[in-house]
Amino acid sequence: MLNKLIATSLALGLAAGLSLHTFAEEELPAGTVISADNYDDVKDRMFEGKTVGSMIPERLEWMIRERNLTMKIRHSEPIEMDEKYMAATQANKGKVKFDPVTRQATGWTAGMFFDPQDIDINDPHAGDKIIWNLRGPTYGATMDLRHISFVFIDGEKGVERIQRWWSRRYYMEGRLDGGPVSEGDGTIMQKTILVATSPQDIKGLGTFSIRYNDPSASKPDDTWAYLKSVRRARRLTGSAWMDPIGGTVQLYDDWDIWDAVPTKYKSNTLLERRWVFAVAHSPLLSVDLTHKNTIKEFPSVAMDTPPHFYPASHIEWEPREVFVVEGVPPEGHPYSKKIVYMEVDWPRPYLGEAYDQNGKFWKFFIFQNRPDIGDDGYKAIMPVVGHVIDYKANFSTTWSSNMKANPAGVEEDDVTLKQLIKIAR
Repeated sequence: MLNKLIATSLALGLAAGLSLHTFAEEELPAGTVISADNYDDVKDRMFEGKTVGSMIPERLEWMIRERNLTMKIRHSEPIEMDEKYMAATQANKGKVKFDPVTRQATGWTAGMFFDPQDIDINDPHAGDKIIWNLRGPTYGATMDLRHISFVFIDGEKGVERIQRWWSRRYYMEGRLDGGPVSEGDGTIMQKTILVATSPQDIKGLGTFSIRYNDPSASKPDDTWAYLKSVRRARRLTGSAWMDPIGGTVQLYDDWDIWDAVPTKYKSNTLLERRWVFAVAHSPLLSVDLTHKNTIKEFPSVAMDTPPHFYPASHIEWEPREVFVVEGVPPEGHPYSKKIVYMEVDWPRPYLGEAYDQNGKFWKFFIFQNRPDIGDDGYKAIMPVVGHVIDYKANFSTTWSSNMKANPAGVEEDDVTLKQLIKIAR
């Protein structure tokens, strides 16, 4: 009788174990909302052949468990980058040279500097090569930040104020818009205007910057700021790229989570290649001007749900394979290190982390992206919402924009210091 009871117990235990194993292996359905309430129940479930928990980095898990982040998941979907961009990348093979001493890359014309499929995780210079890929015009020859708004959000009180800006970046190299691939004499890499348009107390504040090609990596950006009080432009120091944008918690260096060329950083290290949940198919409308000056103007941000600065509940996260690169900034930079999670197939940053000078976790970046077709038919994936969250202050300046690749009719003369002054006045 005892043996029979033992056998029965073992059989029941085995059945229960098999049942739990089957449940864990069962695919989690698309549309599931991951939250603090169910995280422990779903983290070992499978989604597209990988466990849910393995695709959620440590800081994101902390935000889910402790800071009310929720993630609605969807199946991943292929994204097609422009054929010209990918063809130019293949044409670079054997032409682009990397100097391990200077960390400079030469011989590039367009597309990516290095085919990401050729980047070896064991290469000590893999981090630099990945960031060089980001340095090129990944979202078109001209970037047009339409209807960009910075919303200042307190994690407890919600929206404090809204600032509206206008920005345009013009790449002098790697242009694939049907005109010359390179413009100018080869000394300038890119030019950028950023200017505030409202409210009235900041209207006209703005900057114009030039980033140079410099083999020695010693030439700083030239940056001018327009000052309303004297109606003049003033040249800023070469370290302006490390400063905050206006009164936001986002640095110029955080423009696309990571904006600096690799040689501005002391080192860039490829930590791993992994899968993460990210927002790669944000809705087409990021700023709805029919609801101007209300939280409905920003439909992709959960401004009505504490802590008010996360992606809205309907925004869907999907598995994306990424490179994880850690950079050590130069002296004088506010961060001791920055980490970026960037698409493997082409350079699109999805997530980022920043640490203070004591090595403490400080900021997290969640950028919503979406595929876009430029006015000339150019295909790219664009950042359209940026959640820049300062966890030390429990505060965010979250920006939203109906960004556009390759807007029609833009020429080099439209992105100049003269143009900044004209717009600012």
